[in-house]
Amino acid sequence: MGTELFSDAWAAGWAKEINASEAYRVAGLKWESGFVLMMDSDPGIGLAEPRAVFVQLAGGECRAGRTATQDDLESAPYVLRAGPAVWRQVLGGDLEPVGAVMTGLMDLSRGSLIGLAPFVGAAKELLSAACRVECTYPEGLA
Repeated sequence: MGTELFSDAWAAGWAKEINASEAYRVAGLKWESGFVLMMDSDPGIGLAEPRAVFVQLAGGECRAGRTATQDDLESAPYVLRAGPAVWRQVLGGDLEPVGAVMTGLMDLSRGSLIGLAPFVGAAKELLSAACRVECTYPEGLA
C-alpha cells in the first residue's frame, strides 16, 4: 500500500527515488532549481483542495522533498499542474508528460519549455522517479 498522492510522505518518497537515481544524478548535475508538482482540486472525486509537492534540486541530487508551502508555490521556478486523472495517467506510465504539456492536458504554469530545454533529461528523470513512488489516489479516482 502506498502513501497518499502528493502528501508530505509521498514527497519524501519522491525525494528518495530521485536521490537513488543514477540517471537523475548525471542529467541533473548542472541544474539548480525548485520544482513543484500540483494536482488541481476535484470535488467530484472528494478532493476539495489542490495538492502540491516541492523538491529542491542542486548538483544532481534532491536536497528537500515536502508538501509545497505557499512560499514554494510563489517562488519555485517551475510549477507543473494537472487534474487528478491526468496525474494518474502520467504516474501510471500511460501518458508522456511533455506530450501532455504540448496538448494542454498538463500546464507548466511557471517556467517555460524553452527554459527547461537544457534540463529536459533531468526533468524526465524527476517524473520517472515520481512514477516509482507507490501511492494511493483520491477515493473517487479509484
